[in-house]
Amino acid sequence: MRKPILSIISVLSLILLAATTALAGSWEHSFFGGTQYPLRVVYLEGSEPGPTVMVQGGIQGDETAGFVTAQLLTQAKVTKGNVIILPRANVPSINLRKRQVNVDMNRRFDQNYNRFYEDRVARVIRFLLAQSDAFIHLHEGSGFYHPTYVDNLRNPNRYGQSIIIDTLHYGGIDLEATANSVLDELNRGILSSDYHFRLFNTKTFDTGTSYPEMRKSLTCYALSEHGIPAMAVEVSKDIIQLDWKVRQQLHATIMLLDRLGVTVTAPDFSDSDVRAYSRTNVQVQVNGRIMQGDASLVLAPGTTLAVESLASGPSEFAPELALFASDRPGVNLLNAHRMALEPFSELELRSDGKRVARARVKWTGKMPNSPGNDKTVFVCWLNGNPTFVREGEVLNTVFGDQLILEGIWGSDKQEVVNLKGFVAIPWANNGQDMGWEIILDPETFLSKYSLESSRPGVTRYRVVRETPGTRPATFYIDIEPRRIHALRLADKQGRSLFIPWNPGGSYSLPEGEYVLEDAWSNGPGDKLVATTGEVPVSTGHGFKVDYANPLQLTVRQATTFAGIGTMTFTASGLAER
Repeated sequence: MRKPILSIISVLSLILLAATTALAGSWEHSFFGGTQYPLRVVYLEGSEPGPTVMVQGGIQGDETAGFVTAQLLTQAKVTKGNVIILPRANVPSINLRKRQVNVDMNRRFDQNYNRFYEDRVARVIRFLLAQSDAFIHLHEGSGFYHPTYVDNLRNPNRYGQSIIIDTLHYGGIDLEATANSVLDELNRGILSSDYHFRLFNTKTFDTGTSYPEMRKSLTCYALSEHGIPAMAVEVSKDIIQLDWKVRQQLHATIMLLDRLGVTVTAPDFSDSDVRAYSRTNVQVQVNGRIMQGDASLVLAPGTTLAVESLASGPSEFAPELALFASDRPGVNLLNAHRMALEPFSELELRSDGKRVARARVKWTGKMPNSPGNDKTVFVCWLNGNPTFVREGEVLNTVFGDQLILEGIWGSDKQEVVNLKGFVAIPWANNGQDMGWEIILDPETFLSKYSLESSRPGVTRYRVVRETPGTRPATFYIDIEPRRIHALRLADKQGRSLFIPWNPGGSYSLPEGEYVLEDAWSNGPGDKLVATTGEVPVSTGHGFKVDYANPLQLTVRQATTFAGIGTMTFTASGLAER
């Protein structure tokens, strides 16, 4: 049965900015909201015009200084130019304090990959980089870089305490002079020469480079594809004082910004605040009980967990919180639903990857009985809504929907449920897909497992119960392409205009200001996001259509950032007054 046409006012009306200037004022936007991989972006506009420089931290989750430094930079005052800041580019890896989850995100920029969440985040990073005049990447590497071998901690294969460039010169860009200017000033303030920063030229473009993997990195992409200055600032993991590293990395970043034409005043913060931020004022409630220290929690089988963040830490540090169940490490219950069909031993609360509380779980009562027939009932979460699918039935979905396979209703076994064609853990494909967030994108599934559907243009996959010692059971998922049907705009007088959606086409409007009020699609509205030109759209703003500036409005999948279509609005007739 065809899904009803749904309003997407909750998303598109929340995300529209003025499109007649490159960027209209400072703003903050979160991409991939409600997923396991949220991406927060902060744009700071200076009071004087100047270039736009993008600064990013946290692309690898075990590099704490980089994302703390980037987060503190969001509190800075910009007086000339603009700064785009991505404090935590890879939230799932930060939650786990691991370099990577599926793949190393900083090795996904040599082509437009489309398999893992890392590739979806990389799409947004490329989108933002396209509007930047320079790029600074914040990292934390092992040891201390030295151009010759000194010892195990100081040699050419260590990255810490360095400013990394891919080449000395690129076209008219003098990376060497920029980096050395900062190094000279930065090192004058560091008393111990052991902790001095060095210039690290990876010679990425040389045939005989010792670092060929850097050709897949973001700095190389920025330099070679966009022709903009790009460099990385690496502090050392082997320096244990996080506060010292953050201060030095922030100093280096502000100096680089200055050399690149952007004037920034650093925010005030104390060293003790840096050391304690992840454990300060962090509090989560589970089923009405606050998690503090080591505690216990009583749950009944079949209970749906109600998780609420009561205090998310100091605003200037904005740590990412994650609540993990012991049987599903890596699935953040603050961004996912859970019906406890199988017992687990504990819940763990993390703040930027550090454990701040734990609750041991005690189970009481029995699991509700299975249905009174022999058909297996699968329990799923579709876009956050509980869904029960009987064996043999078809679950109708739309491209970009979020699915979690929760388990089997009424079962007392350790179930294995497999979505054929989807691989939850690429390095250990055991067929167990229960509990993972699955973004329904057939392009990322193994095509040999797709089936024909009775509906034209729809892709079908099987979900199979493969629990040892049980009778196999199957249901089907039909994935329908996302379709936009119409937009509703409001003019300056509040009058509504209904615009048929025509991807690739144009529509002429009287010159004036408009607000995108509503739209209709064949799927849920929170799975769509809009951009105007190179700008993510944001709360409460409209756009202007005039003769000199045709407006391109693109609608994208919110969970993948893949484009669905673009319309161009042009001005005609008299201006609205």
